[in-house]
Parts: sequence; structure tokens; C-alpha cells
Amino acid sequence: MEQERKSTQRLAETIGSIPLFSGLDKKDRERIAGAGREVTFEKGKTILREGEPGLALLLILEGKVEVRKKGKLLSTLGNGGFFGEMTVIDDKPRSADVVAVAPTTCFGLTSWAFAGLVRTYPEIALAVMKELVRRLREVQETATT
Repeated sequence: MEQERKSTQRLAETIGSIPLFSGLDKKDRERIAGAGREVTFEKGKTILREGEPGLALLLILEGKVEVRKKGKLLSTLGNGGFFGEMTVIDDKPRSADVVAVAPTTCFGLTSWAFAGLVRTYPEIALAVMKELVRRLREVQETATT
């Protein structure tokens, strides 16, 4: 039991370093850590496929992935990056492929766990919205420059 609590606390600290959840307090980060689980992927593994139903948001704890659309590289994400956030909010199919280009460990949070957290703790929803808006603004600025 003590080992599990320490693991949750350590994961909560890591979650706090990821922009999506960095604005949350320790208790909210621990709630998130307790609601998901760690998953690992070998180099070369396709983690998400464009067009498939989405079930989870994934935060990269260690490793590197490429986000690809129709074979074209859109971005490379490493430690602290996240993907799958759109589908846990709008329940639409995946918008791109995500492939591990190095051994990768992620923290996965299912759409139903995420929904339960934001219904119960609205401050989590606000933190996520702020980061998503920040990212949208960044994309808009890049597109207009």
C-alpha cells in the first residue's frame, strides 16, 4: 500500500511537469495519477492509428514519438509531450498516426476516467482548456507568419 502511494506521488510530480496539467495543485495531480496507468511501447510500434476510435489521452513520461498524417511527419514529441487529447474530449476518431521512434513509456488516461475527473473536479477541465487554447494560438501564429 505504501509503495503504491509513493508511486502515485512520483507519477503526480511527473504529471505536474507536463504542460497539460502543470497548472494543477498536488492533490489534483494525484487524482489524475490514480485514475490512469503507465504503458510502454517498443521502438517502431504504432500507438495510435488515424481514423480509429480513440480511447485514451497519453502523456509521454520517457521516450519519443512521431505524429504522422497520411505518412507525412507533423511533429516529434518527447518527454512531457502528450497526444490523444482531442478524442477524449470530442469522442471523434484519431486524427493522425502516432509511432514510437524510441522505446517509450506513457501515462494513459482513458476517456471515461478523464470525463469522470473533469465532472468531479472542474479545475482539471479548466487547466486542460487553458493548455489546449495555448496550443491552438501557437498553431494559428505559426500559420500566419
